[in-house]
Order: sequence, then C-alpha cells, then structure tokens
Amino acid sequence: MFHQSLADKVGLNLTDYKVLGMIGDGVTAGKIAEITGLSSGMVTTVVDRLEKKNFVYRDKDAHDRRKVIIKLNSDKVATELAPLFQSFRRVMGALFSKYNAEQLALLEDFMRDCIDIFQKETLKLRESSD
Repeated sequence: MFHQSLADKVGLNLTDYKVLGMIGDGVTAGKIAEITGLSSGMVTTVVDRLEKKNFVYRDKDAHDRRKVIIKLNSDKVATELAPLFQSFRRVMGALFSKYNAEQLALLEDFMRDCIDIFQKETLKLRESSD
C-alpha cells in the first residue's frame, strides 16, 4: 500500500512505479522484461508512459548503437519522488538506530536472503506456467 500511495502521489500506476524503481543507472527494455516478466510490448508501453511523464529517457548505448538504455531523469525523481520519502527515511533511521552494527549486518543478510528466495520462487512460478 505504501508504494501504491507513492505512485498515486506522482500520477503513476503501480507497475510503472515499480519499473521506475528498477532502472538505477540505466537498463535495457529486455532486462526490464526479464526481471518483471512483462512482455516486450508491455515494457515498451510502460517506458513510453514514464517517458511522457519525464521520469525516464531513452539513450543510446555507448558501446552498441543498436541498444537503447532506459535512464532515470534524476532531476525529476529528486524533485517529485525523493521528498515523498522524507518521513519514511526519518522513521527508518530511528528504527535502525536501535540496533548495533552486528545486528544490522544480520538484518541485512536476512533481507538479502529473503530477496534471493523471492526471486528464485518467482522464476519457478514463471517456468511452471509454460
């Protein structure tokens, strides 16, 4: 519900918002499709919508002119999305401050393992539906 609320605040649907969050320093449409399980046509539609709202732009790959890299418009993200995380950052900082470095390392390890399990289980679900 938190992510849906953030998406609503900036005028995105949840899928577009989630894709926006995985772009990082740049990613190909094919990689987005691989990560999300969306069809290539759907990825194109998502990127078109994000580009129309000026959250991303398409750039040519420096090493392969045939490739297009989807990149964040960092100014737009900084002015429209980042401020929405201020309260979240503050309360999470307070939560983290309750733990020592060793405990935080354990929590980080646990969360990374959880993410890995979710990714592997997602792949199993996708493969079993073929």
